Amino acid sequence: MSEEKRPLTREEWIQKVSANGREATIREEMIRMGFWSNDSLTEEEKKQQQAEDEERARLAAELRRLQSKGMSMPKVQQLLQEVRQKRIEASRKRREEQKAEREQKRREAKVAWEQHRARHVVYAGEGVSGGLENKETQTEMLRQAGLPIVTTAEELAEAIGISVSKLKWLTYHRNTATLSHYFRFTIPKQNGEEREISAPKQTLRQAQAWIKTHLLDRLPVHSAAQGFVPGKSIVDNAKQHVGQAAVMKMDLRDFFPSIHFYRVRGLFQSFGYSEMISTLLALLCTEPPRRAVTLGGRVYHVAIGERQLPQGACTSPAITNLLCRRLDERLSGLAQKYGFQYSRYADDMTFSCSEAGIGQIGAVINQVRRIVAFEGFTVNEDKTRVLKRTNRQTVTGIVVNEKINVNRREWKQFRALLHNVEKNGLEAENRAGHPHYWDYIKGYANFVRMVRPDLEEKLIRQLRAIAVKHRLSLPGWARKTVQS
Repeated sequence: MSEEKRPLTREEWIQKVSANGREATIREEMIRMGFWSNDSLTEEEKKQQQAEDEERARLAAELRRLQSKGMSMPKVQQLLQEVRQKRIEASRKRREEQKAEREQKRREAKVAWEQHRARHVVYAGEGVSGGLENKETQTEMLRQAGLPIVTTAEELAEAIGISVSKLKWLTYHRNTATLSHYFRFTIPKQNGEEREISAPKQTLRQAQAWIKTHLLDRLPVHSAAQGFVPGKSIVDNAKQHVGQAAVMKMDLRDFFPSIHFYRVRGLFQSFGYSEMISTLLALLCTEPPRRAVTLGGRVYHVAIGERQLPQGACTSPAITNLLCRRLDERLSGLAQKYGFQYSRYADDMTFSCSEAGIGQIGAVINQVRRIVAFEGFTVNEDKTRVLKRTNRQTVTGIVVNEKINVNRREWKQFRALLHNVEKNGLEAENRAGHPHYWDYIKGYANFVRMVRPDLEEKLIRQLRAIAVKHRLSLPGWARKTVQS
């Protein structure tokens, strides 16, 4: 192989590439080895190529110079380290700023949440908090009904006259509580059983009184409802059934306990209140039955059932009257269809008819059962009675055979009791150990006065004689002057 065609060694390649550049060296070698001809280029192209080759050579030389100078600088590594350190510090500063910004947002969110919690009820206990997020209020419905427009827990608390924290305390549901908002005691029933009374304590009583006055009492009930309706009494209930051939009495079983929290909440929603406000109102008006249990020297009030209307709250009768509007409407329609009279005093339903309707009593009873069941109640079959004219007919304790009257035998016994109490004193005559015997006597005297106004003066004289002799207090109605 001639010297002209000999391939370059590695050292020669490196030397030429460093001097002329990679592309120029490759082209030169391809021409030298015979793989490329330079003759095909025009003179102009050759000049351009030569200029490019010279420019590449110049740039390569400049690069070598700069590299040589850079390598000679003793502080290159130090400068690189300083640059890296600045970048690290800048990154750290950005992270700290971002962290501080997140912490500030977290603090602001916490303050906003605490402010929100101070004005709203966000949780009211297990099983009853589901509707607290729904704040949609039917304002126009409330306005047309003449009801107070309340849209937030803060507005509700302010209307009642308590703080939001007190409202939370009253409405929070616990299955096991160390404190009860009710005083609980029992009173005997006529059948020998005992009825549990749950009387609300002062703060809850205040809240329930506001609900009754400003909400419940402003809504109309059916005309058949006679119990716990302003201006009506047991006398008004009994008057509708005077002188009838037959009186049919039916009772709703577990009337208050059968009305649970969700039904009460639905009632308030039907007025136009949001689910959130309705939840709070229903919690104020319901309470589960509880039993006191002592554990470790501490008393716990344990729920033994669902939240329901407590017997003893002023709101319970008014709520039942409103919930029974459709029941009363349907039973009134049924009574009218058969020519009967119908009235309801709380859980006591009374129907009466003339001789012409006696043959329809069985059909009426069956349809009453069906309607009552459809409306979510149950008839207490043990208390269903049909009283014919030949027997004593009583409606809510008042005799209605010919006119409204008290039971003659009970009236004679009561007169004898008043005579004996005046003669012997309360303690001597209280053989059953009644804890509030004088209150019982005054209560029955007021009942007699209400049914038989003509006996009022006689009662006043007897009560006054007892009170003067034994230093007892008189009821207000017995303090007025009577004729001698």
